[in-house]
Amino acid sequence: MQLLILALVFLGTLGVIVGAYVIANRRALATNEAAIRRLREVDETPESVRSILRDTNVSDVPMLDRLLAGREITQALTIQIQRAGIDMTPGSFMLRLSISAFIGMLIGRTIASALVTPFLGLIAGAAIPLLWLRRKQSSRLKDFQEQLPDAIDMLVSAMKAGYSFQAAMKFIGEEVPLPLGPEFARFYEEQRLGMDVRTALIELQQRIDSLDLRMFVTAVLIQRETGGNLGEVLEKISGLMRERAAIKGEIESLTAESKLSAKILGGLPFVVFAAVNVLNPGFMRPMMQTAYGPWVMFGAACSVMMGYAMMMKIADVDV
Repeated sequence: MQLLILALVFLGTLGVIVGAYVIANRRALATNEAAIRRLREVDETPESVRSILRDTNVSDVPMLDRLLAGREITQALTIQIQRAGIDMTPGSFMLRLSISAFIGMLIGRTIASALVTPFLGLIAGAAIPLLWLRRKQSSRLKDFQEQLPDAIDMLVSAMKAGYSFQAAMKFIGEEVPLPLGPEFARFYEEQRLGMDVRTALIELQQRIDSLDLRMFVTAVLIQRETGGNLGEVLEKISGLMRERAAIKGEIESLTAESKLSAKILGGLPFVVFAAVNVLNPGFMRPMMQTAYGPWVMFGAACSVMMGYAMMMKIADVDV
């Protein structure tokens, strides 16, 4: 009940602040919305170009924009969001992270009154958005690397048919679905708008943290400086990517049992702790109310997480 009251108070306060801001700026917001609507009616700029010429604001909230603009953590977070392929500003992500951390702290406070428990809840709540972002990056990178060998074969075929490198990249951007197609289309639009091809390729490499893509970009840049048959080089790189993917698949099959064991052993203590508190709420209360009980739980949680990280690191074989 205490957690519900605190959550309702927090949400109510947040709603009052947002509502007051909307009411105080309703005329400006209505004017901006009308201007954007008129621009959309007459704008003939392609969607791929509009995605490049995006707003430089890091947040839609002016206070957060002034607080986060120009900072190194904001630039690093922008790169991570681009790699995840999600349509979100750094300010929005930081706001969601703060709300998640606050809710985690409230949950920790309801479990025990010791200082370490809300602190653990704060860390766990802040980690949830970061883990979600990391998972989105991994999923997008996996899909990109699966598409890249076929896309390179299409690129080579287009170049043999008479397309230039830039025109072939545009063709792939139009024909290949997410996530590879829009990235190649963005490269074409960037260099068409005046960016140097080398810079556009490096920007593409920065948005996609892939070893296969780095090999592709390196081969293209070397060929532009030294000359040679780019199609033949790209064909060999495509074959190498497929061999690496096959070897990586075999290794993942061999290490699947170890990774599953790490997940089960890492999650079992937390599941047992939650189940005991649900089935017998008073069983763990004496330990949590002592001076050293929460610190013992903190040490146990750290040990479990360290063990999980070590087991996953051992099972992760780089190809």
